[in-house]
Amino acid sequence: MNTSLFPLYPQPRSLELREGSGAFSALFALERLSEEAMQAASAVRVKERLEAAAARWQGSAGDTEGAEPNGSVTATALHIVCRPELHAQGYTAEWNGERLEIGYSDPEGLHYAVVTLEQLIARRGLAWTSYRIEDEPDFPVRGLMLDIGRNKIPKMETLYALIDRMSELKMNHLQLYMEGFCFDYETFRDSFPEATPISGEEFRQLDAYAKERFIDLVPNQNCLGHMGPWLAKPEFAELAEHPGGQETPVGIKLPPLTLNPLDGGSIELVRAMFGELLPHFTSGYVNVNMDEPFGLGTGQSKERAQEVGVGKLYMDYAEQVFEIIRSHGKRTLMWGDILTKHEEVIPLLPKDVTVLDWNYESHTSFETNGKLLQRHGVPYYVCPGTSTWSAVTGRTDNMLANIADAARSGKTYGAAGMIVTDWGDSGHWQPLVMSYPAYAYAAGTGWQTEANLEQHEQMERYVADCMLQDDSGHAGKLILELGRYINLENSTLENMTYTNHLLNRGLSTKEKLLSETDMIIKLLVEIGGRGIPFQLDYRYDDMLAWLKEQKEAIGELQLKSGDAESVSQELAHALSIIEHGSGLHRFIFGLELPDAAAELAWLRKLHSELASIIAEFDRLWLVRNRKGGLEASTRNLHKLLNQYEERLAELESV
Repeated sequence: MNTSLFPLYPQPRSLELREGSGAFSALFALERLSEEAMQAASAVRVKERLEAAAARWQGSAGDTEGAEPNGSVTATALHIVCRPELHAQGYTAEWNGERLEIGYSDPEGLHYAVVTLEQLIARRGLAWTSYRIEDEPDFPVRGLMLDIGRNKIPKMETLYALIDRMSELKMNHLQLYMEGFCFDYETFRDSFPEATPISGEEFRQLDAYAKERFIDLVPNQNCLGHMGPWLAKPEFAELAEHPGGQETPVGIKLPPLTLNPLDGGSIELVRAMFGELLPHFTSGYVNVNMDEPFGLGTGQSKERAQEVGVGKLYMDYAEQVFEIIRSHGKRTLMWGDILTKHEEVIPLLPKDVTVLDWNYESHTSFETNGKLLQRHGVPYYVCPGTSTWSAVTGRTDNMLANIADAARSGKTYGAAGMIVTDWGDSGHWQPLVMSYPAYAYAAGTGWQTEANLEQHEQMERYVADCMLQDDSGHAGKLILELGRYINLENSTLENMTYTNHLLNRGLSTKEKLLSETDMIIKLLVEIGGRGIPFQLDYRYDDMLAWLKEQKEAIGELQLKSGDAESVSQELAHALSIIEHGSGLHRFIFGLELPDAAAELAWLRKLHSELASIIAEFDRLWLVRNRKGGLEASTRNLHKLLNQYEERLAELESV
């Protein structure tokens, strides 16, 4: 199929182009509807949506197709028919040059039919080749999980816009991941005076907005591991598995991160949290997370773990959480990293629990866990990642491979859903726009896996045409390219870029940087890292040339979206962070800095640049996000700025 003549993303299950063509007007005439269609209470809304899409096209293109010589408009015949045999999320759409017919069995399928037609109108206009589409998803659940627990809590308008983009991509599941004080728990408000959380009323508004677009807003709160923000408060400190912090084999002491599963206060805290949170959601599901409980069974619960095993210790606590969720009439979602490491406890998993199988690195396949969970009859979703966290502009090639593997394996081994995760590790420095290609690719492969796996170019054009309204057509390709600077670093670091790691570690000597990085790699082995010794072949001159090329490309974009100015500034700022990383690398490794005078001049330049970067970071953050978390996000950048000042004072005193 020539997608330039019939652009549509995600590609549908079946598209048949037929002889003939025709144009329709900005008005539609509903033909006699079946009783079922009338009962769906959706037909008039379909008509209104299509007319609005056609009117937008006419307004933007000055199109007059369908108008009669006397100025009247011929209404296009619109036939909507209920077809019970179709998939609940499926639809048919047929245009014969004169009449548009839509078939559906459930309002959600009718919604996806209109989403398809709205995209065709926006990208192709009102004159179409005759066609018939038969479509339905491979994965019943296609979703996104956005981390609001690490620093960055979006403003309401940002979340509304995100839900709109998800709807346009036929996604139907949204989670906002929480591990700190992201929700305004009235009971615990005094413990987090610095926070700017989402209120119960705001969650109710988001829930209703998402529901209108057939998106299930699923409440999310971690409640075992990843409890550091809570355990850092004196009033909760004694609930920790390691109240004073956890020693590690490499001599680094971790702060308290995991609740003590044997302390009754832990489960009472969880009960209180869910008791306040869940009434604001209509979803039948809750994600309790319980992933990565670092140090579980090695602190206050060590004796019990030695008696029954860490897996059983974990499941005994989990069952108490499940009961809390059941008491609210909901079903549980949970991460599967502990279960898949302790296969012996999988048979203890209740049937009303769905496992979320996560993996974010392309070198590891979802196949192994998919086979395991399918063999045990466990309902599960595959959960790849955007690869944007700890990377500023992402790791494009890892993202594409990771999502593709999740879709293939998930479809092969019976996953009921695919959720792409967008985390906020290392300060959540990445702009939201950097995740757009991942959202689109996950949505496409989740809708129809085989039809969209290799459609990278079509995905890029969708990001440009529909998500950013870029008249140059290059925005999607550019965002993907911005996530390829990692190829010029040639680092063996995992789950991050070297540049991000360097900026977070701060000013150092070459020897200290290499030593500390090796120590961190050894620490990460404790939580699943491969432990590959640190190697680096940074191509500095090539990086400078690449940066220059990307700056020029950003300047050539022709964005027309409502947030076009902010997007352009966010892209340029992200590039400036990468450029600063290259400058810091040059200073630490002494590249082309032959003497003390050259070092001093370069350090002055770095100091001035970073001060400007931080100021712009703060400004751009507040365009889309709440203030709470900003100080924590930029803490390491301010630390680096202070290190520059201290080093400058040393050099200037010589």
